Amino acid sequence: MKKVKVGRNEPCPCGKRNKAGKPIKFKKCCWDLVQSGKQSVISFTRNDLISGPYKECPSCKQPKSFGVFSPISGHSSYTRECTECHHEEHIKLPKLKKKKVVYLDQFVISNLIKLLDTSHPSHERIKNGPLGQFWKDLFVALEKASKSQALVCPDSFYHKDEFSTGGIDFRIAKRLYEHFSHGKTLYPSSIVERFQIQHHFANWLGNKKSIFTFDPQEIAFGQDLNEWEIGMRVSVGGSPRPDELRNLKKVNATTEQQLAEIWRRWQGENVDFETRAKEELLGLGKGTMQAVRNFIQRRATAMQNIALDPAYNLDIEDVIPPPSSELLEHLMRVARGKGVPEEKLPETIGRYFGDAEALLEVPYLKISSVMFAGLARTASLGEKKPPKSTVDVQFISSYLPYCDAMFVDKQSARILRELPKNTPVYLRLNEFDTKIFCLNEKEDFVKYLDEIAKELPKEQMEALMDVEGESFTKPYWSIIEHEKARTKPNKI
Repeated sequence: MKKVKVGRNEPCPCGKRNKAGKPIKFKKCCWDLVQSGKQSVISFTRNDLISGPYKECPSCKQPKSFGVFSPISGHSSYTRECTECHHEEHIKLPKLKKKKVVYLDQFVISNLIKLLDTSHPSHERIKNGPLGQFWKDLFVALEKASKSQALVCPDSFYHKDEFSTGGIDFRIAKRLYEHFSHGKTLYPSSIVERFQIQHHFANWLGNKKSIFTFDPQEIAFGQDLNEWEIGMRVSVGGSPRPDELRNLKKVNATTEQQLAEIWRRWQGENVDFETRAKEELLGLGKGTMQAVRNFIQRRATAMQNIALDPAYNLDIEDVIPPPSSELLEHLMRVARGKGVPEEKLPETIGRYFGDAEALLEVPYLKISSVMFAGLARTASLGEKKPPKSTVDVQFISSYLPYCDAMFVDKQSARILRELPKNTPVYLRLNEFDTKIFCLNEKEDFVKYLDEIAKELPKEQMEALMDVEGESFTKPYWSIIEHEKARTKPNKI
């Protein structure tokens, strides 16, 4: 792109028009900004979209002129074009070997940001601390596996929510987690749970066994997790709105308080693991019905307040039904479709929520019940500090069956692995072959990433080198610095 001169009386290059639809002259629009250096006028040509690696053009034979026309992420082909004669060749990309789906806990992204952001207060501590070499090795391994199209590390609403209220600039966090997710986002736990329960409930009504395929595409927002990710990608959505942040902080504070109360109760109880897991499982029906009743009452109260005072300030929770209401509505719809009479709906759904043996067939419910039972066991064994949220339980229960591997915190990994010796087989989660890593297996995780990057077909690597160059796996160490410079406000 080149700077160009525009005459004072020519149409302004910004494209603005007056009320009559005619172009506004440059001198009456952006002239002052350009002259002061606060704004530039540039020209943009097709050649600006052609980049290396360059080859000799097969048509005009000009050396290093046959480059790659900027590909669009998600496409199955790319184009080479000559910057001199504009000869074009369209090249089909080979079919990708199925990517591994690896979920990274928020703390992994957080520590990588601190490693890469030289201005972060914790940068030196992370870089030169006892885990400094691991974080460097992990970034290199993730870069290689991701850019080789060997894996995808999908993001989720839990990444967004945790970074929204954390101490890291949300824009920077979003840039890094989308760098590895390629913009692929998974459904939140409430939707995954509803999908699984709906499917299971329909089969339960027909006395059929439910089959879960655990295809990760089922829980992605209509996105192909296994497509080519090279070239340009459009990212939408910015920082959360102020009202979203207020509501999120409110929910987090309430959850933390409730967990502290539950933790104190768990500390004083002596309940075996199996009983606790079933207790958590059967709490689903009670919790669902109570949440629905609370919402109905809250909405009714809000409507009364509006009738008495038109200036009453509605809270978003007054009008937006909780996930429990949506779950109940879907179950009623399923039951009607199966021929259950209207008057029998409450009794039928209540009977379903009371069938512990059946509910354990639902993956989300089984995993979450085991994890909550594990947390209760941790509290009863003397752990004084309760978790601040249930986020870890939610994303692990939702995504574990669909992922090839997960990197989670030590406590979650311990709960999933260290079940009491007398735990029955039906609670041991043996049917899920997802690899679980935490900081205790940090070297093993790096090796795992290196291995999957080595197993790629030759034609896939050749295509990548042709599009991206031989050094395409080079780590993007400056990604955070570039993002900070890109989003830095212009001084006017």
